[in-house]
Amino acid sequence: MKLLDDFYILKQASGEGTDFEYVISLHKEHFIYKAHFPGNPITPGVCIIQLCKELMEQQTGETLFLHKIHNVKFLSVIDPRMVDTVRVSFSKISTVEDGYKFSALVHWETAQFAKLSLFLKRQ
Repeated sequence: MKLLDDFYILKQASGEGTDFEYVISLHKEHFIYKAHFPGNPITPGVCIIQLCKELMEQQTGETLFLHKIHNVKFLSVIDPRMVDTVRVSFSKISTVEDGYKFSALVHWETAQFAKLSLFLKRQ
């Protein structure tokens, strides 16, 4: 399921090469939040992983799929009623023969929400 332009929208992109970041705005009325959890919405971890994949596809212009999660740390919840805009900063990007390895930090101002190290393969 593609989340771009439905669950979130791109507000800003900056950087290039091995370090870049996106500012995204979460759609706080999205049906995912109605189920996760009614009256106390939080952004599901799987959605954070998916949006990192989609943003890497946006950056590379390639169709990618999640091959391996090296490390994921969810540091605090993203409650869309309190925080509806976040930064996703990519670093340590390495191009391997069949895809990309990278780290991503999901954050806003002084709050850090998630740190991820993923390997995405080309399709």
